[in-house]
Amino acid sequence: MKIKHIDYKYNIMNNEKGMALMATLIFVFVLGSIGIALLSMASNDSKLSTLQRESNRAFYLAETGIEEALWFMNLSPNNQDGINWRVPEYDSDGNPTNDPFTNSDVNSTEYYEVYVDTTEIEDGKATEIKFKSTGIVDNSSMYNDGRRTVEVRLQKGTIQNNSLSYNYAILADSFVNVLGSVYVNGDIHSNGDVSISGAAFELTNGTLSATGDISAHIEGISQPAQPIPYIDFNYYYNKANESGTVYNGDQTFDSDRVLEGFHYIDGDLTIKPPASEIIVNDGAIFVTGSIEFQGNTELFVEHSDDWDNPLSLVAMGSITGHGTVHGEGIFQSNTKIELRGNVDVNLGAVVAPYVKVNGNVEIVYDKGLQEEIVIGTGIEVWKKVSWQEI
Repeated sequence: MKIKHIDYKYNIMNNEKGMALMATLIFVFVLGSIGIALLSMASNDSKLSTLQRESNRAFYLAETGIEEALWFMNLSPNNQDGINWRVPEYDSDGNPTNDPFTNSDVNSTEYYEVYVDTTEIEDGKATEIKFKSTGIVDNSSMYNDGRRTVEVRLQKGTIQNNSLSYNYAILADSFVNVLGSVYVNGDIHSNGDVSISGAAFELTNGTLSATGDISAHIEGISQPAQPIPYIDFNYYYNKANESGTVYNGDQTFDSDRVLEGFHYIDGDLTIKPPASEIIVNDGAIFVTGSIEFQGNTELFVEHSDDWDNPLSLVAMGSITGHGTVHGEGIFQSNTKIELRGNVDVNLGAVVAPYVKVNGNVEIVYDKGLQEEIVIGTGIEVWKKVSWQEI
């Protein structure tokens, strides 16, 4: 009997129906995997695109917060604190005690929060501050949210104001104190108090006014606070570099000399014997520290008819001294001017937060300053000096 041999391998390999089914299953599986992958990629791309969009929106919100807070601090009429405005205040543990500067009342899902902090203080005054602004997009889904934070450092500067000029013979931001035989031709005003105790005091062609109290033997009037022009020291530093002299460190003028143009001293200035006279001809002295007169050295500040800048003696610190001073133009300090001895400012003005004159002092106001805008002066503002995203 003959046994029939069956080649199962041959049958399976030649079974076209089985191979077609297997190929179809593999194709469907691969196609389904590709489809799922494409759908997943499309979904992820959509989510990433949404995240990127909301992140960009948050970034621009943070930038807007910086600009809005800067405008509010420097220029807003609703800001009663001016450039001293801060948000927030902090408790002893460093936690904020009030709310940040924000616009969340306009849109509760897209807004910014700005914190303002003082980072450097010199002589009791802030010299650098920091804005930290966070833009927030807070929607219903985690993929619709965004949060970006921008930080800027700011330092004090000056911008020109076309309504700000030197309109007083003596203008103080806090106190005017007059003693001795003092003659003033022009107006006197203090944004604080005025005290005049010298019986020999004489005021002609002007009025005495104050925002605070007036203690004087002449009649004074109450007047709102008057704006004081600030000096742009960076502007005059550049002017001195161009056509004058820049001194690094404290300086002592103890020999006779004639100074032409702008002189910028990064430090203190002392004027003393054996110098008999210092002449500033068609120029001015700008000092980042204080100016002190010692002894009887005579200082002459002289401007020719075609000289177009009325500033003469300007200091970030105090201007104090006794002796003999003959000056034209504006004497201005960011802190205090105290003049005693034989002093005449003719024609010109004296401007400082605190002004004290004592002795044989004569100040004659330069009427040409009335309503004149002086280049290199303006209002004090905070300006951005650095930017970073954190």
